[in-house]
Formats: sequence, structure tokens, C-alpha cells
Amino acid sequence: MESPLPEVPLFKVFSFLDVFDLLRAGQVNKYWNKVADSDRLWRDLCLKKWSFYNFSCEHLGPQTWKQFLLNQIRHERRMELAQPEDFIYKKTTGNLGLGTAYLSGSGPSMNGREKSVICTVSSKRMLYAWDAWEVGNSEGDIYTLTVPELRSVSKVNAFNYSVDFLHCSPDKKWIFASGTHQHILPKVLFVECLLRPSEGESPLSVSLPFSSCCRACWAPRRANRITMMFRRASFKKTGFSTFDLTLERTGGRTAIQAHQIASFLLPVHMESPIWMGVSDGNMIVFESGPYLFLFTINGLQLQQFDDHELTICNLWVDSLHVLTTSMDNYLHMYMWEEEGRYPYLKSCFHLEHIRNDYTPSCFFPKAICDNTSVVCVVSRSRETSILVMYSLNV
Repeated sequence: MESPLPEVPLFKVFSFLDVFDLLRAGQVNKYWNKVADSDRLWRDLCLKKWSFYNFSCEHLGPQTWKQFLLNQIRHERRMELAQPEDFIYKKTTGNLGLGTAYLSGSGPSMNGREKSVICTVSSKRMLYAWDAWEVGNSEGDIYTLTVPELRSVSKVNAFNYSVDFLHCSPDKKWIFASGTHQHILPKVLFVECLLRPSEGESPLSVSLPFSSCCRACWAPRRANRITMMFRRASFKKTGFSTFDLTLERTGGRTAIQAHQIASFLLPVHMESPIWMGVSDGNMIVFESGPYLFLFTINGLQLQQFDDHELTICNLWVDSLHVLTTSMDNYLHMYMWEEEGRYPYLKSCFHLEHIRNDYTPSCFFPKAICDNTSVVCVVSRSRETSILVMYSLNV
């Protein structure tokens, strides 16, 4: 009679499996089921899938890590298969502006009962803060503030021009800052130096050797990887470059090293994109005219989508969703496939910006989403906007 593989090496083997393979392994026999049900295995899968959420056992309540993960997958699957008739439609009008974000509900739900709460920024320029953040101004300065007091922690002059892009990495370790001026080299700063500034010393930073930056995104599951979109040759060529950041200590000194791992230029005949996003750090999604493209970071085209009739005017990307809007009064939802399986990006559903309203928008409509809702802001003028929310009817 063959003896079963001891529990420790079997656990090690199972630690390399994804969710679906681990479920299948648990169906082999009672012994494998016991090992495959280990809370540690399922917690590691949760941390891998949602790397930068602050999970703890207290948040779980009575459910196990396995139950939590499977519930989240069911929520994602429900959104993936949703049809327009599955949503509850609401709208409101006012001076809402075009800046929109989720305050809660946009991440994994620990108890399944959280509601999506959103925030908008109006043209009155009122600012409310709930978390630590950085602000860039037109003088090229970066301010680090505390909340809710908004007390200044540090002020750093990054450029001689305005800071047009300011992105914090998912693990809050790095800050990417850049302007759009053709002679500006983007910088990556070490956040700890901004939170604990040393008098008379400049914060640790490194310049990335690509000027004319027009967008940048951190990889949601690789905290030290950033992809930039830049222009070349009088803005007629668009390119993408990807860097990995490391903090290296040699001879008692600490320095940031930026390692370029990939770069490519789009074909000249392709209309230059305005928006971009990244998934696992190896794929880039961007719009070009009415089309949505998916490329590898090395320039290999993987997919092309033509779900819009008119030019895509806004693109929103997170680790699960890709959301596009266009001037044809429609938005379209895509979702990333798990573990980079083909098709890497799946086209899901089409929703109207405003139901039965084909009045053209004066400004580009913008949309965001989570696992239970889609929010879109359509502006008729600088003083009037329409906020639309589609909530899954559960």
C-alpha cells in the first residue's frame, strides 16, 4: 500500500496552486481535503489577489479565509455576467464636477453588506480628506499633509514647472511625480523621506529617462513597477516604458535604482492614446479612437475591442475592471481574467450614460466602478452635471 505524501511537503505543493486547482485538489480524498482547507493557504491566496488591502482575522468575523475568497469570486462573477436589466438605475443633478472616487465599497467586502459610497469634487473647489495624501501645485512643489487636520509635513520642490501627475504606489512606498513639459524628466520619490524629512537634506529620488510623460500607472500587484506613456517626435509618436524600482544600500549610502525592463513605440499610423492602465505589470490597456487595445509591456498586441461607435474619451482601470466611456452615450465594462488566462480581458456589458437621453455632453463623461456598482458623471456645462449610478440588484 502506498503511503501518502507527508502533510508539510503536500502543503508546499498546494501553495503553488490557484483557487480553482486548489478546490479540485481538495476533492481527491479526505486527507488532501484537510490540507487543501488550511486557512493559511486561503489567506495567502487572498493576499496575492488583493495585495495591498489591510486584511486581518478580526475583519473576517465567523467566516474562514476560504469562504471570504469564494464569496468575493462570486461577487466578481456576478458583475462579469451582469446585463443592463440587472442594475438599479439612479441619477441626480447638481454642481458635481468631474472628479469622482469611492470612499468605501470599492475594495473586497469583508461581510458582504458594505454599500458603495462615492465622493465628487465640484467646481467650487471644496476639498475634503479622509486619508494621507500628497498634493502637487503649479510651481512644481509637492506637499505632504496629515489628515484630517491637513497639517503640512513636508514641502519638496520637484520641478521648475507644474506637477501634472502625482501617483502613489499601491504599497505607499513610492511617489511618481511628473509634468507634461517636454524637457521634464519624471521622478520617483521615496515616501518615507517625505513623511520624516531631514533638515537640509533632499528626499531620496530618481529621475526616469523619458521626458514628455503624458500618463503613468503603478502595477496593482507589483508595488515597485510603474509604466509610463510618453510622446516622441513632436508628439507624433507614442511610446510606453516600464521600470522596476529598488532601494539599494551600499557603503552606508542609500539610493533608488530604476531598472528599465521594457519599452516600445506604437505604430505611426495608430492614433495616439490619451488614457492607459495596467493589470499585473505585464500588460497595458489603452484607447485609440473608438478602439480599445491590449499590449504586452514589450509591444506585442494581444487584443483589440470595438465596442464603441465613437471615440473613447475616458478609460478607468483597476486590478479587476476596465471601464470605457465615449460620446455615443454608452459606457462599456471589461474585466481582467484571473491569473492572466486568455482571453486576458473579457468584454462584459454596455450601459447608457443617461437612459433615453441622447443630448450630447459638453465635456467628456467619466465613470468608475466596484463589484456592485458603476458610477458615471456626465457634464452639460461647467455648473451642471448629472451623476448616474447603476447598482446591481442583489
